[in-house]
Formats: sequence, C-alpha cells, structure tokens
Amino acid sequence: MELCGIILLTLATSVRAQIDLESVSASLYYSYTRDSKRNVDIFNVNSVPFLFFDFNTRLFVVNGRVTDGLKELGRDEVTFYTERARDFSARLQVVTEEMINLTNGTPIASKKPVLHVYTKGNRSPGQADILYCYAEKFYPFEIEVSFLINGRPFVGQVNSSQLVVEPDWTFNILKYIRMERRHGDTYSCRVNHISLPQPLTESLDPPPRQLHTGTIVCAVGVIVGAVGFVIGLSLVVKIRARQGQTSPRQSGKE
Repeated sequence: MELCGIILLTLATSVRAQIDLESVSASLYYSYTRDSKRNVDIFNVNSVPFLFFDFNTRLFVVNGRVTDGLKELGRDEVTFYTERARDFSARLQVVTEEMINLTNGTPIASKKPVLHVYTKGNRSPGQADILYCYAEKFYPFEIEVSFLINGRPFVGQVNSSQLVVEPDWTFNILKYIRMERRHGDTYSCRVNHISLPQPLTESLDPPPRQLHTGTIVCAVGVIVGAVGFVIGLSLVVKIRARQGQTSPRQSGKE
C-alpha cells in the first residue's frame, strides 16, 4: 500500500524536525441510532490523528486538510479505505440488529449497583486477610470502587477482576485488597455510579463477639468462691455465737 510510505515520507520531510516517529496505529469507529449511523477511520501517528476518513461523506482529513484523498493518497488508497469501511459497517450493522432483537429495542435505564462486602475467612485480629467488594447489577458500566478503613480511603494496592456483562446487559466487577485485621477497625466499600444521587457505602459486619470459655470458668469460679467465703464466714459466726451461749451452762455442770 502506498499510504504508509506517503505518511512516513511526509513526516520525514516536513515534520521531522518537530516530532520523532514512535508509533503508527489505525482505529475504526462505528456509531448507530435509529435515525443515523456513522463509520469513521482514524490513522494515528504518535497517538495523534494524522488521517481521518468519514465513510458517510467519503471525505478525508489529511494532516488537517479536508480532501477527497485522490491527490494526497491516490486512487488505490481511497478505494481501500472505502471498501474496508463498507465491510466494517455491514458487519457491525448485523451485530447491532441482533442486539436490538435481544433487547426488544428498549434501552436499559441506569440501574443501581448492589454491593457485597466480605472477607476470605473469619480470622482473628492481627492476622492477614483479604477484603472483597463485589458490585453487581449496575448499568452503565462506568463505576468507581474504593475501600475505606476506619472511614479513611485505603491507599494501598487494589486488585480487580475484569468487568463482566450479564445477559440482561448489566455489569458486575470484583475488587479486593490484602489487609491485616485489627481489633476495633471498621472496613467499608464505597462505589460511585451515575445511577446514585450520592456514593453508596457498605460496611463489613464486625464478627460476633465470642465469649472465651476460660474467662467464663474463671469468672464463675471467682463468684462461687466469693459466695462460699460469705456462706462459710456466716456459719463460723453462728457456730461461735452458739458456743458462747452454751459455754456457761457447760461450766456450771462441771
């Protein structure tokens, strides 16, 4: 094809002093509504658009100038871009029609995410654990997920799964962090989504307080010991009182 050679030659002669060639890439874009569709082809140099082709109007924008492309690119290149865009448009039209049939042509309104916050295991304080935040059933797919520890943003590494689309066109995503659980700390997950008037925060429920058997036995033993001491002291007082009452009689008999 002549196009790459033309672009490289142009860059080498006219703009070589301004930029160094680092990358060349091409992107095809397709948009569709009930009233119109559009197909554009963009050729980028160093991530900057250098050539733009609009399939609907059959016009190019080459290095900032609108043209039919014949003079700058040649007949073969114009035909190549036109045929490629036509084939791309036809294939995406089929996919679009299938999607419309699957959804009965009804758009999906924004849906609020449902949050689940949980850990890998119910571990004791001071041990490593993994905190998960699973957001599901939200639409559209743009969403921000963050973790909070004691109400403050977690600044460590946040791991994430791929964004997954469900058959009903809603999305879900799983994110998690590694952390060390500490007694008294609170853990939360916060999401920001277009369907929410304000960010949604869900907290990890603290594990139920477990009574330690040893403490219970010790406490019961102390209580029983104290009660026994009081009862024993009372019996000693009573016995001595009785002995004091009977002692003179015994002395008189003697």
